[in-house]
Amino acid sequence: MLKKSRSVFVLLCIFGFSATLMGNEWANYYFPDAVGSYWTYEDQDGEELTRYAIEPEEIDGETYRAFSYEPVLEDWADYRYYVHPYFYQVGDEWVAYFVGEDIENATRAITEQQWNEVVTVMKQQINNQLPPDVTINLDVTYELDVQSQDYFYFLPTPVTYNEEWEALRVDTKVDLQINITSNVEGFPPTSQAITMFLTLVETGNVTGTETVETPAGTFEDCLKIEYKIDASIETNPDIPEAKTMFADVYSGSLTTLWLAPNVGIVKMLQESESTDTVKTLELTNYEIKSTESESGESK
Repeated sequence: MLKKSRSVFVLLCIFGFSATLMGNEWANYYFPDAVGSYWTYEDQDGEELTRYAIEPEEIDGETYRAFSYEPVLEDWADYRYYVHPYFYQVGDEWVAYFVGEDIENATRAITEQQWNEVVTVMKQQINNQLPPDVTINLDVTYELDVQSQDYFYFLPTPVTYNEEWEALRVDTKVDLQINITSNVEGFPPTSQAITMFLTLVETGNVTGTETVETPAGTFEDCLKIEYKIDASIETNPDIPEAKTMFADVYSGSLTTLWLAPNVGIVKMLQESESTDTVKTLELTNYEIKSTESESGESK
C-alpha cells in the first residue's frame, strides 16, 4: 500500500510539473526574455538584424514584453512580423504578438510597392503592342484601407501538433481609378472605377520537432512551425481575371520557423508559389541572460 501511494505521489508530482510547463513556463522555455539578452540574424542577402530584450512596457493597462532592434526599421516594406515584433505577451493560451498597427503599415507599404510595379508593367505591355505613332497613357490612382486584427497568434500554449489555428486576418480595400487617354483622333478619354476587397487569412501549424544547423550552432528539439496565407478577393464590378491574378499573387505563401529550447527563433524560411523568391533568416550569434544573474549563454 505504501509503495502504491508513493507511486501515485510521484505521478502527481510529474503531472504537476508538466502542467506548469504547459502554461507560461512552457512558453518561456521557447521565449527567454531576460533583459540584456540578444539574438543576431543574417538574411539571404547577408544583411544583419539584432534583437535585444528590453524592459517590459505597459500599454492601455496591459504589460507587454518588449524588444528593440538594430538597425532601426526605415521602410515598412521590409517589416517581417514573424521575427520583428516590438511587443508581445506570453499567456496561458497563446504567445501573441501585439503587431496589428505595424502589420497595417507594412501592408500599405507592400501593396503600394506592388501596385506601382503592376502599373508600370501594364503601361509597358500596352504601349509595346501599339504602332510607333500611337501612344496610350494609363493613369492609375488608388486609396488603401487596411484593417488588421491586433494580435498575431504566434503559438498556442501548450503546443498542439498538426492542429491548425487562425494566426492572423487582414482585410484590405483598394479603390482604383483608371484613366486612359490617347493621341489617336476619335479615341475619347475613358475612365473606370474599381473597388477590390482583399482578405488574407494566415493559419499556423506546429508540424513537429527537428534538429537545425545554423551559423550559431546546432540546435536539437526545435519546434517547426508553418504559416500559410490564403487570399480571397472580390471586385466591384466583377472582374474574374483580376481576382485570379491577385489571388495567385497572395495565396500560397509559406513561412517556416524553427524555435530552439531556451533560445527562441533560430531559423526562418519564406517561400511563395507565385514567385521563385526565397527568403531566409538564420541565427549567427546570441546571448541569453540568466533571470537570476547577469551571466548567460553566449555563442
